[in-house]
Amino acid sequence: MNIMNLTSTKWTKKVLLGLSIALGTGTGAYIFSPLPVQAASVSAEESAAVYNQFEKYLKNPASLTHARNYLINHIDEAGIWRGTVMTLHLENAQRAYLNSISEKIYPEKIQKAIDSAFRQVSYNRSKLTYTFLLSVIKDPSIRSVLIELRDKGYKIETSEGMYYPVMHYEGFKVFKPYIQKDIAVYIDLMAKESNSPSLFDAAIVISWDELISRILEMEAFIQKYPNSNRMMSIKNNMYPGYLFHGSSNTPAYGYDKPTKIDLDLRKAYDTALVEGTKNSDILKIIDGLVKLLDKTNNVLTAEVEKYIQDQLKPYGYVY
Repeated sequence: MNIMNLTSTKWTKKVLLGLSIALGTGTGAYIFSPLPVQAASVSAEESAAVYNQFEKYLKNPASLTHARNYLINHIDEAGIWRGTVMTLHLENAQRAYLNSISEKIYPEKIQKAIDSAFRQVSYNRSKLTYTFLLSVIKDPSIRSVLIELRDKGYKIETSEGMYYPVMHYEGFKVFKPYIQKDIAVYIDLMAKESNSPSLFDAAIVISWDELISRILEMEAFIQKYPNSNRMMSIKNNMYPGYLFHGSSNTPAYGYDKPTKIDLDLRKAYDTALVEGTKNSDILKIIDGLVKLLDKTNNVLTAEVEKYIQDQLKPYGYVY
């Protein structure tokens, strides 16, 4: 039996790209590419033509869907440099259009329809997908809004009873084989947060261990790619203050006197110090804090508070 060499044809790559993005935007599932795909060598003329057509679509917010679909189907014809630029431009466009498209989902009629559907699955956040919502909501005007959000590359989130679109970075993973390494890593970091937000209704909703892990990954990105186009974006998303003060609804220290650190957070500190690397400034701060907490029996004293404040100043964090 003859078996086609699927990895050798540009046609097959486009099929895999289309399948991957359909899975990602249709169901909210992780994007999965069945076969490894590498960027093909392209001519300067071919690369420029793809880039110019993409940018033409991107100039008009109404054509954002076309721009995104075009990039999905043609990024393998653009080369690494232009593929990277176009991926970043698509992210810029989606972020810029986010406020405008949010207005389309805020009307009470749409909010109630989404909530009614979501209630059918007992507000299970894993079910808040376009596939589920479109299977339940039949009103054509509401469906058209949901389809537009989906096709422009956003996902739906909820907080405090409201439903709203957010960036869907999982959908950007389809571009990773065709872009520079730092931006591929950036996409992974942003997807981890958009898939499972660390904060929800002012509460930290991932474990302390996971929170530390994410912050250390961001720190490693900044150290490894100091000249990356998205270095500042990662830096602005790092929020090391959560590691030392917690959030409004998940404080790092209790309210009873004496004010002691959350025991799970203290355990997470100890684990991170054992498993972490020596070149992490965040771990150095944790190490100094742990030594102070050992002296105070894990109580938040004025000395501990001053240490935290002093260490976080370089990160622009003021508590």
